[in-house]
Amino acid sequence: MGTIGLVIAALAGVMIAVIGVLFLARPRTIAMTFGLPALPPEEATPWLRLKGIRDLTTGIVAVTLLLLAPPTVVGWILLAYAIIPVGDAAIVLAARGDAKAAWGIHGATAVIMIIGAIFLLST
Repeated sequence: MGTIGLVIAALAGVMIAVIGVLFLARPRTIAMTFGLPALPPEEATPWLRLKGIRDLTTGIVAVTLLLLAPPTVVGWILLAYAIIPVGDAAIVLAARGDAKAAWGIHGATAVIMIIGAIFLLST
């Protein structure tokens, strides 16, 4: 079960790093998939890149922890990181954005991360 949790943690770390790179490289294009009802004005694009650098860093930290920390520590960190997609889903829903994106992307990500954390914490 610990292996499943580690695989989930690794995938979560790599995927958030990839999303960070996409927000740095193509911020407006990737932002359209987030689920919010409107994009910020063109001159606010640097704010999207701020999200990119934070996501990239979050992914790098997650992968670093996988290499250096015991599985239970990775489990607690994965559980803490699950707050991010929960918050993203709440923000999309509060903004009357795309409910399918809120639940299907952000909500599903949170559930998978929580399952991975449970696997890691039960070893």
